[in-house]
Amino acid sequence: GIVSAKARNISTVTHSRQFGIESFIQTDAVVNQGNSGGALVNTKGELMGINTLIYSRTGDYSGYAFAIPSSIVKKVISDLKQYGTVQRAVLGISYEELNAEKAKEHKITATKGGIYVAKVSDESAAMEAGIKEGDVIVKLNGVDVKNSGEMQEEMSKLRPGDKATISF
Repeated sequence: GIVSAKARNISTVTHSRQFGIESFIQTDAVVNQGNSGGALVNTKGELMGINTLIYSRTGDYSGYAFAIPSSIVKKVISDLKQYGTVQRAVLGISYEELNAEKAKEHKITATKGGIYVAKVSDESAAMEAGIKEGDVIVKLNGVDVKNSGEMQEEMSKLRPGDKATISF
């Protein structure tokens, strides 16, 4: 199969709760019911992700499969070994993806994509970093973040108290 999307947000399909994983690899590889937990590998045999769910009208492989990226899996395993639970960093913002309509509405011309900061929580890491409502986050630790899936993937690599570099 092929990878058809990365950093895919599928909460509309899964009805996931806040702080769920929302940065999946989407593939058309054959994944049947019961294959969750299996490896998604590239042509070199390298682990790219762990198959997690399928979205199919028929309930079998004819649809899309979603895998958790190996970068997230590695951190989860490390956290479980070290702490007994998964450690999740929180920036302390509410955000929306910046699109053309939102950019026009808020007269944003410096960038065409990123994470529009809708709200900053009091006493949060974002507030300490000087991020304000109306700012647009474009990079996290040097990685472009153009949508919520990419933002969540980068945030999922961090633990509470970790230092991060944010370009906004």
